[in-house]
Amino acid sequence: MAATRTRITAGLLGLTLGLSTMPAAHAIDFGITNGLNPIIDVLDSIEQPAEDIAPEVPAPLADIGLTGTRITAPFHQDPGKIRETFGAPGPHPIASTVPTIDCTPIYALYNQILRFNHGNNVPPECYGVTPEGPNPAIGFQFIYPTDLAEGQRAPLIVLSPGIGSEPGMVHHHAEFYASHGYIVALGYSVANWFGEQMDIAALGANQADRDPSSPLYEHVDFSKMLLVGHSAGGGAAVREAGMIDKLLHSVGRTEAAVAGAVGINPGPSDFGLASPPSPVPTLVLAAEHESLVPWPVSKLAYDRATGPKWWAIVRGAEHGLYLDAGDTNIYDALVISFADYTVRDDAEAAKVYVGPDNWLSQDPELRDVTSS
Repeated sequence: MAATRTRITAGLLGLTLGLSTMPAAHAIDFGITNGLNPIIDVLDSIEQPAEDIAPEVPAPLADIGLTGTRITAPFHQDPGKIRETFGAPGPHPIASTVPTIDCTPIYALYNQILRFNHGNNVPPECYGVTPEGPNPAIGFQFIYPTDLAEGQRAPLIVLSPGIGSEPGMVHHHAEFYASHGYIVALGYSVANWFGEQMDIAALGANQADRDPSSPLYEHVDFSKMLLVGHSAGGGAAVREAGMIDKLLHSVGRTEAAVAGAVGINPGPSDFGLASPPSPVPTLVLAAEHESLVPWPVSKLAYDRATGPKWWAIVRGAEHGLYLDAGDTNIYDALVISFADYTVRDDAEAAKVYVGPDNWLSQDPELRDVTSS
């Protein structure tokens, strides 16, 4: 089974590397999506309401987090101690293997949905993947600190967006993590469901670390990896927590080990039918106002995990809020505090997760915090 999985993933990696050298058609050049522009222009001229407009939802649905499709005001929560402590960008200058661009019609419309139904304040940018750009829709990118000395290694974060999300929409989060001294391998496959996108990104990082022409040459520390994903990617991150190190072992990266996993509004992935439970410290975050993934589905990842684990609901959040600017909410601060705790054994970060007075259980931006 492990050998088969390695061959499949290696094949996907080869396909990804091959696609990166092939010219891709711009759908927008053919006018396929130009018809969306008038709709986007109209929506762009409409202000978000000052307060959320929420439908009446039956109690059984509200009790599992399904609060319906809401018309949302711009999200705002006063920062608690976690965001005040861990929410600022780090000191490291950063670079990436591809720049972001303004999203073109399909994803510009997606951004309007994020604005009106998920409370987003700032539209994320895009990579320009097919069908609206020249870049392959299956692949990986690296976002990394540029001040590493020769031979100095930095911990690896493997990051995944959700199903159907343009991968550039999580690039700003990768930049934030890189500014704190982490190398980020951002993997994507359109579906982003079972973790193949994270496998591709990890194998790509392995190749880059061994390539003298790569900016990551002998810079990637695989010994304490953190897996992070949103939505379908969140389910994939927790699914991969017990497997991705073994994949890297199979290609000679014997030191590879997963230090932790973060699932943000995670989907169910394979419902645990074809993967081991997460054996590492696992943080699972849910949105208070869900329209896509009910809490019990996200909680599958938490319930199955056999290592130390934490569950929390982000107050006022919608499913797509993670795609908003990182300084508007607690998500990035939670990811960095969890990374610093699990990867770097940082004493300040440990205060968030350890002890009877842990900050997680007391932060005003969170509710229903549990751990075991």
